[in-house]
Amino acid sequence: MAMKHMGEGQCPFGFGDSDSKQAGTGQAGTGYTHSAMPTAMPRDKLPELVKEPIAEGEDGLRTGRCLCGEVSFKIKTKADKAFANHDAESRRWTGGVALTLMVRASNTAFHGWGRVVQHATNDRERHCFCRVCGSSLFVRHVQPEAMDGMISISAGCLDSTEGLVLAADTYVDAKPDYYAFEGTRRGMTTAEVEAMHAPRTAAE
Repeated sequence: MAMKHMGEGQCPFGFGDSDSKQAGTGQAGTGYTHSAMPTAMPRDKLPELVKEPIAEGEDGLRTGRCLCGEVSFKIKTKADKAFANHDAESRRWTGGVALTLMVRASNTAFHGWGRVVQHATNDRERHCFCRVCGSSLFVRHVQPEAMDGMISISAGCLDSTEGLVLAADTYVDAKPDYYAFEGTRRGMTTAEVEAMHAPRTAAE
């Protein structure tokens, strides 16, 4: 699918735009603001966008950035569990196993949205990366509804990995034979992941 390039100040999630009118004022906006988002989109699915670059360890939180440093972020909640994703899409996205931390977008702050590009890999995920250096930054989850608003941040972009624990392997049945991680942890097959993502019925 085609990749969409975003201008500076625009959100790669597609919320609002630099020409939107400020809510309730009738005046043209000066850049992307959350007030310009569609009214049907819950605010708790949006990240915080900041104007200044985020320093390493800012506010004592986990921080990270892309290779060129044009995009930086911080995770505003505890995030110590990493997941190893062994599916083919994750391998193509990262060049190897994808190690990620899953958090709510609303629990993050990002600088440098104008450098971020998203690619609609399938109907459930949007892979996002820096258009300057190509660093794989995060996956935006959009389906099923329970996952909408969640993002999986690349552990490799973190400034520090101190305290991280490898909590689980996903898509273990798709893992190639040429590598293996030490230790024992939960493993989830493709079928188990698909079942977890399946829409819930009223009876459930």
